[in-house]
Amino acid sequence: MVLKRRTLLITGLITLCTVLAILGFLHMLPLNIFSIQQKPEQAPQKVYDYYLIIDEQNNQTIMYVPLVVSIGDEVLSDDNKYYQIVRIEENRAYARFIKNINLDKYQQSNSP
Repeated sequence: MVLKRRTLLITGLITLCTVLAILGFLHMLPLNIFSIQQKPEQAPQKVYDYYLIIDEQNNQTIMYVPLVVSIGDEVLSDDNKYYQIVRIEENRAYARFIKNINLDKYQQSNSP
């Protein structure tokens, strides 16, 4: 009976140590073994002193800006037309017309 109890205790300790060793080993493995492949980074765009914002439909220049522009930037022209930058080639940014903006409805009346 004592021998059976000792054998069971030793077997339990060996099993416990084996399980702890396996868990410790798995803890050290990196979690990104099956990671999703990342998209390659895009080459950084060259920075120019100014950019021409051009309407993509009729190739008319909307404005010059002394700022770095990016795809997705929004532009409001002098005649209250709202554009979004969709493509950049060198220092020319092509903008797509989105809608006309009526600024009168945003102005506060000065009447008392």
